[in-house]
Amino acid sequence: MTMRSAGLASSRVARCAAAIIVCVCAAIAADTRTAWTHPLHTTLTEIALDSADGTMRLTIRAFADDFSAVVAKHAGRPRPADYNVPAADIASYVASAVSVEDPTGKHALLVWGGLRRTGDLMWITMRVPSVRALRGVKLASTLLFENFDDQVNIVQTTYDGHRHSMLFTAGDGRQLKPIP
Repeated sequence: MTMRSAGLASSRVARCAAAIIVCVCAAIAADTRTAWTHPLHTTLTEIALDSADGTMRLTIRAFADDFSAVVAKHAGRPRPADYNVPAADIASYVASAVSVEDPTGKHALLVWGGLRRTGDLMWITMRVPSVRALRGVKLASTLLFENFDDQVNIVQTTYDGHRHSMLFTAGDGRQLKPIP
């Protein structure tokens, strides 16, 4: 082997090693997202009558990564890297995924109430001004069903001194369920 061929072989080895390092780093970087994802696909919605004005209030707790991704997709926007999505997009998505029927059987309008973020959780508040009593109200929650087959949406209500829970899964579709 000549000095020149040894240098070429050494150069090829160095390039090959560099390519392998780049591939390994890319695989680790791609897998970091997977490593940090949570295994639960669930939301929790708490429903109560607001003591300030007597209207129905929904407070939805969702994981920021999953929720912001589906909101962005619903709005036709790219997934935000920092999980921040516009309030108008959140309100639009929630209104499309949560249905409320008042005691007379009419579809009730959901109105934006606010957003707060704690760690990896988002807390979304929606109001239903036309509903002032929970008895007879029906609800459906399809939040995140479009992204996860194993999504479970828990809805808890408190009224008349009792706490009630409801579960919504993808198998329920958009079926309205009465608040117990």
